[in-house]
Amino acid sequence: MRRADQIKGFTEAIWRWYAKNKRSLPWRDMGVSDDTERAYRVLVSEVMLQQTQVERVKVVFGRFLREFPTLRTLASASNKEVILAWRGMGYNSRALRLRDAARTIVERHAGVFPKDFASLIAIRGLGAYTAAAVLNFAFDIPVPCIDTNIRRILHRTFVGPENADGTWAKDDKYLLRVAEDVLKVALYDHEEYFKDSASKRGSRGPRRDRERKTAGLSFTSSNWHAALMDFGSLVQTKSNPKWDECPLTARGLMRTTRKNFEHATAPVSVSGEGKGERAREPGRVIGGRFTPNRIIRGRIIEALRDEAAGLSQAAIGRKVCSDWSEHLHRKWLQDILAKLKSDALIARRSGKFLLAE
Repeated sequence: MRRADQIKGFTEAIWRWYAKNKRSLPWRDMGVSDDTERAYRVLVSEVMLQQTQVERVKVVFGRFLREFPTLRTLASASNKEVILAWRGMGYNSRALRLRDAARTIVERHAGVFPKDFASLIAIRGLGAYTAAAVLNFAFDIPVPCIDTNIRRILHRTFVGPENADGTWAKDDKYLLRVAEDVLKVALYDHEEYFKDSASKRGSRGPRRDRERKTAGLSFTSSNWHAALMDFGSLVQTKSNPKWDECPLTARGLMRTTRKNFEHATAPVSVSGEGKGERAREPGRVIGGRFTPNRIIRGRIIEALRDEAAGLSQAAIGRKVCSDWSEHLHRKWLQDILAKLKSDALIARRSGKFLLAE
């Protein structure tokens, strides 16, 4: 199949699938007219969705916005206030990076959310994907981007399945070029969807000038990227793709099939004692189960959220480790606490640890 035909078939199939299966999420279709506040909500959702499942984010997102309803209220918040509002999310340093990004926008851009990639990427804590996501979802400015779901869909469709170890035959630089080609077709080259074919390649101006609808669906950059993410979350999942429900499979548009996917991702046996242990992230066995240090960090923050007066190191150890031993585990916990302190998540006063102000 020619690449052009494959791209057109791909975009057609994704749009049709999305028109029937679009998820309702609180950070979509917000109806917020102010550009900065709409972008602020998009930014909050994007940072929350990093390393956290959608269902949990749906709960915390609304609560967080009630605490910090505007960009400026978040920018003025203390470390402690932000960490308390982040309860239930994990990876608490994300909350401080989000607050610091809000401060940068207030201080450097007079509280007006920038609408260009260079300004967004210059904000510390915002990566290329997050900057592109804000442009796409908040302003409908078409920018190709790669997240976990988009990478998986594009690679499986236009390259082939991932490797058993989770690596990819083509890198993100290659996939971004594919994403750009696909985005152009998705937004501008579908005559069968657009009644006004004369405007098919029309303005890239304000969002209302580019909304072209069929069956209640607007063909915008925000919807296109939402469609890819939904498709990756619901159909072309990481471990158990729903091949029988996949329209790309049904139409022969995807280079990955059930057969070559199962062959490519079959577990690879590893010979040699201890190789698995060396590949693990830092942590230790607690109660007979390996627990990464990042989990312990989260447990410590969770324990301190409810202890305004703080806790001693030994008290923290007893709360977060079922097998706590001052003699065996003191240095290990001490190192984790020191890193949390250097990350400005906790402080130490009068021999006790508490959330940083």
